[in-house]
Order: sequence, then structure tokens, then C-alpha cells
Amino acid sequence: MAEEVLTNEIDQAVNTTPVISTDENEQKTAQTETESAVAETPESKPKPKRAPRKTVEKEAAVVEEVKEEKTGEEVSEETVSSEEENSEEENKGESKNDKKKKKMKEKEKKAVAEKKEKLKKKKAVAKKKEKDAKKEKAKKAKLKAKAKKKAKAKKAKDKAKAKKIAKKKAKRSKAKKNKKK
Repeated sequence: MAEEVLTNEIDQAVNTTPVISTDENEQKTAQTETESAVAETPESKPKPKRAPRKTVEKEAAVVEEVKEEKTGEEVSEETVSSEEENSEEENKGESKNDKKKKKMKEKEKKAVAEKKEKLKKKKAVAKKKEKDAKKEKAKKAKLKAKAKKKAKAKKAKDKAKAKKIAKKKAKRSKAKKNKKK
């Protein structure tokens, strides 16, 4: 009986788990992830140990011995060839830079020339329009003057005609008066 009671108590303890909301669960998982990330970073990047000075000095001495074994001619040839390579690399670098600068200058010159040409064309078009407008204005004024002159001439002609008619009429009336007397 005592064994059964113990087993039941264990079962009851296991069955009574507190209910956790999803928000709380996510917060707990996020906290554990950040803690694990913080804990892993120092372990993942251990600091490299420095080599003792004696070993570095020994390696330097070995390198110097190897250099001394080479003959003076080989050393001088290597230095000359390395200097030539360095100068060639510098010249290539400078020539590339010079070429780039030249290309940029040429592009700028072309752009400036194109802008000037566009301005000239715009000015020429503006002048042509202005000239055309002046011509049109002069033409209209000329036509207006011609029409005015024509109208004046017509008026004068009509006036002369009316005068002539009036003269004839006066003559007729005078002739009638003379006939009656």
C-alpha cells in the first residue's frame, strides 16, 4: 500500500504542470538563445598565443643565413629585377591612372563641346524665329498699308464719281430752269 501511495504522488506531481502562454514561452526561448550566444562567443574565438621571442629570432637568423648563402650576383640580380618589377608596376599603375585621367578629360571636353554646340543651335534657332517674326510683322504692315492705300484710292475715286454725277445733275437742273424761262 505504501508503494502505491508513492507512485500516485509521483504521477500527480508529474501531471500538475503549470500552463505557460506562448508569449512567455517565446520570451524564455529568446533569453536562453541570447545567453547561449553570449556564452559561445568567448569560447569560439580563443586568443592566439604569441610565439616566444627566441623562436622568432631563430627563424630570422635562419632566413639571414639562407640569404648569405646566395652569391652576391644573385642577390644583386634579384634586387635589380625586383626594382624593375616594382618600377614597372608603378609605371603601369601611373599609366593606367594617366589613361583614366586622359579619358575623363576627353569626355569632359566632348561634353563641353556638345553643350556649346547645343547653345549655338538654340541661339541660331532663336535668331531665326526672331527674324521670321520680324519679316512676318513687316509683311503684315506692308499689306495693311497697301490695303489702306487701296481704300483711300477707292474713296477718292468714289468721291470724284459722286462729284461728277453731282455736276451733271446740276447741269441738267440748270438746263431745265433755262428752258422754262
